[in-house]
Amino acid sequence: LKEDELIFAPYLRFKGSIFYVQDDKVKHKNVDTTRLALDSQQMPVTLGLRPQAMKIMPVVSSTRGAFILQTNPTKAVFSHAARIMDLFSERNKKNTYHRAFIGEALSCIYQPCYMQDDQLYDAVSNRVVGHRSKLEKHLAKTCFSKVTWEPQFITTICPRCGGLLSGKRDSMVLQCRNCESLWQEHKQKFIPVDWKVVASNDRDARYLPFWQIKFDTTGYVLKSFGDFLRFTNQPLVAMQKYDTQALVFWIPAFKINPKAFLQIASQLTVSQARSPQGENRRVTNSFPVTLDRVEALQAIKSVLANSTLNKEKKMSLLPKIRLGESRCVLTYLPFVAQTHDLVQEHTLTTIQAAAIRHGRAL
Repeated sequence: LKEDELIFAPYLRFKGSIFYVQDDKVKHKNVDTTRLALDSQQMPVTLGLRPQAMKIMPVVSSTRGAFILQTNPTKAVFSHAARIMDLFSERNKKNTYHRAFIGEALSCIYQPCYMQDDQLYDAVSNRVVGHRSKLEKHLAKTCFSKVTWEPQFITTICPRCGGLLSGKRDSMVLQCRNCESLWQEHKQKFIPVDWKVVASNDRDARYLPFWQIKFDTTGYVLKSFGDFLRFTNQPLVAMQKYDTQALVFWIPAFKINPKAFLQIASQLTVSQARSPQGENRRVTNSFPVTLDRVEALQAIKSVLANSTLNKEKKMSLLPKIRLGESRCVLTYLPFVAQTHDLVQEHTLTTIQAAAIRHGRAL
């Protein structure tokens, strides 16, 4: 079978974490799923474990074969996937007050097929998918691979001083060690990132990145740290100074399992009064930024719900909180290694070292 005889069917792959609030519960789940991007009853609805178990090759302009065009909208595919996973099923009578997709990676995977004796076969298992007559409308809408499908590269030169930008393979923020600046790609250009480093007394401290987010709200207003303490019913004395202290959410700027993500963000946000102000200084022994600030903003309501002690009374207020203008500062906090954990020396927030390592694969 020649490559140019192959017919590729499109599947959308979602890989990330889903957070949702139902009644008085904050739930989460890691998801790696595929769904057919065609309106067809003949093709399998999912690729199953193939994307995780088999090697996936990138599609380049030299790839031969016919690529069937996607017909189902991406949002509709996700909606169907959510129902299949029974996260937000219509049969579920619970009230869903909020849901968010965090750290998601969306990609299109093409399943190879071939035609023989008017039957479409799965090129991996060599099983019949369906008869040509029932797939004709999709087979009539195909295209060849395009140059625009290939990865696009930009020069990693610091826009400020012309120095070389450095970073890990999966890092979303690059550092210029010449002028001590941080940069993030946006629409094939590098934009500057506001950043700070909290000093440590330990020379061997590991610096983990967090998005320090301030924002405006409408509807149910959360403006100060005092507002946050009253909403979440924290066992802290809401002193007058807290009503003049701006509310800041601390969201991890790195991927980690959903349970640890919520726990870390909640602990740092609740104990923000003990976190010292950072400063612009050299970033050393740091962990790469693997979670974008846009996705960090989407996590705010989930963290607020997880921090709330009286969930039964407060969760119904989440839809009334509408986030407005936000200001994000990338802040590096020092963590000290203790046996199998990393401990933040100012707030005593603890992270399992193994969870940090495994988060790189999410």
